Amino acid sequence: MKVLVVEDDPFAQKLAKSILEKNSIEVDVAESGREALSFLEKDGSVDVIVSDVMMPGMDGFVFLQQLNLDKRLNKIPVILCTALNDQKSIVKGIEAGIAGYVVKPVKEEALISQVKKAAESRPGAILVVDDEEIIRNMLSMTLERNGYKVLSASGYDEAIEIIEKNRISLVITDIAMPNKDGFALLSHLKADKNSISVILMSGRTDHKREEIVAAGADDFIPKPFHNQEILSRVRACYLR
Repeated sequence: MKVLVVEDDPFAQKLAKSILEKNSIEVDVAESGREALSFLEKDGSVDVIVSDVMMPGMDGFVFLQQLNLDKRLNKIPVILCTALNDQKSIVKGIEAGIAGYVVKPVKEEALISQVKKAAESRPGAILVVDDEEIIRNMLSMTLERNGYKVLSASGYDEAIEIIEKNRISLVITDIAMPNKDGFALLSHLKADKNSISVILMSGRTDHKREEIVAAGADDFIPKPFHNQEILSRVRACYLR
């Protein structure tokens, strides 16, 4: 898990970072809302953001508003840090859609509890499986631009390894792959009776959506496909 701590006070920043790293959580830090946005534009792969409210230049609420305007970033849960007597900020934060809050001075049990709860509330990643690198990259770019966390694999074995190590909500897999194909991956996932949705893809014209869905897939996408079609199918299946 990776957490971004947004805090201008050196002591509070060091304390939050120490608590999180003590609990085996990877930490990045930013000293202002603007610095945090700049960091996220380059690397939006954080799982949770812990942000101070009172910061110079851009406070926690303006930072939160900017996050909500960006479809790449607005799915990241935010925990606000606020003073004990600042009830107005707590209420305002809840109304703005924060995942939680902790009061200062931050206590380890409270911070870790809120971070874990926020991380669990976030949907899992989308796994794109295709032996053609150009297809994997194209799909990943399209989905990431629209705010989804995306992982990729070139085949069955790599996909299984990624699924075992990560929280995955949706798998988009090609049918025709060397060794074990997309149907084998579908069969494995459905046999586990987990909550992962599966969309199969194929460039073969003899594959019919009705037959693919009857085989257990949540949807089917014929190749070649358009980005809007991909996004529409993903929205329908993600966290179904």
